[in-house]
Amino acid sequence: MSLYKLIVFTGPKGAGKSSLIKSLFPELDVRFEEPSYYRDYMLTGGLAVREVAGRRDAIEVIMAAIAKWNINVGLLVVDSSRPLEGVAEPRFLAVIERAEKKALVANKVDEQGSQVAEIEKFALEKGLEFFGVSTKTGVGIEELKKWIITGEKTVKTMPKPVSLPVPKPPLPIDLVPVVAKKTPDKSRLTQEELEVLELCDGKRSISEIAFKTGKSYGDVKKIIDSLMVKGFIETLKTKTV
Repeated sequence: MSLYKLIVFTGPKGAGKSSLIKSLFPELDVRFEEPSYYRDYMLTGGLAVREVAGRRDAIEVIMAAIAKWNINVGLLVVDSSRPLEGVAEPRFLAVIERAEKKALVANKVDEQGSQVAEIEKFALEKGLEFFGVSTKTGVGIEELKKWIITGEKTVKTMPKPVSLPVPKPPLPIDLVPVVAKKTPDKSRLTQEELEVLELCDGKRSISEIAFKTGKSYGDVKKIIDSLMVKGFIETLKTKTV
């Protein structure tokens, strides 16, 4: 059995395992070429990072020894911009099968064509934790590192929708013409103006006057406006219908 607790990174070549290790543990002197079989980096606290080669022949060789690996965390790293088929093959899952904690990490989520939703569904089906990250932009790196070290996963909660007050429909408003206290000589008025003026008692609205005269609201309003200009109507007060 390994003396160190291992954080094992497996996955196909080109998934970004080396870049992810460097992003998570910048203090390590990471080599970016694919290892022959696997490569170890020592951390403090009895931990070591182990990067496994993505080649089929390399995995077939190391499978005989994996039973003796003390795997604390197993990470299957995939390129989220590639089709899921071929990047989440059984041989990669077999590498981390004995890990105490297992996760599927979708790298390169910032790239066009990322298939994060499909990969996350696959992780759920396999009973793996899921993380979407980008070693270029840093998205998800701190969340993943926290889970690796402490086992705690940040719970992402959707912001609660803000309940906006439902506006009440506007109350229908009508206008009530108020006759001036002192009016000019009515001989200046037309027959229509006189007819409308007679119905202006400070209580009837324009709609009510229109109903009584058989005229349209617009016609009565024009007559009222004319009466205001001529000094017969003092003001228009609002009335809730």
